Amino acid sequence: MNETTFSVTQRQSGSQTSSATVAFDGDQVVVEGTIWGSDGCKTADLTDVTYDSSADELRISVGTKDKPDAGDVCTQAIMEIDYRATATFENGLPGTVSVSHDTGDGQSPVTTATR
Repeated sequence: MNETTFSVTQRQSGSQTSSATVAFDGDQVVVEGTIWGSDGCKTADLTDVTYDSSADELRISVGTKDKPDAGDVCTQAIMEIDYRATATFENGLPGTVSVSHDTGDGQSPVTTATR
């Protein structure tokens, strides 16, 4: 694995949504997902990316954290936070990609994709 990128693409009030899709695109694995935050100060954060070569598996973990500019007053609305993560591989893509989310109560599996 050569490079990993992560960005939040949208934040809006919503429900406790936890979902992700995995695409194998050229030399990249692209994960697009939605994680929920407990209040308006939350944003998504890439908490771990691990490639296990013996299992040929890429594991991506996404969590929530307070936004750096959050301040002291947060709306009490549940936030749906959309994100996009990419991992670029030089020597072929992994056979399996698993995605998990942590909204404050530990990691929960969201999806697993195989090539």
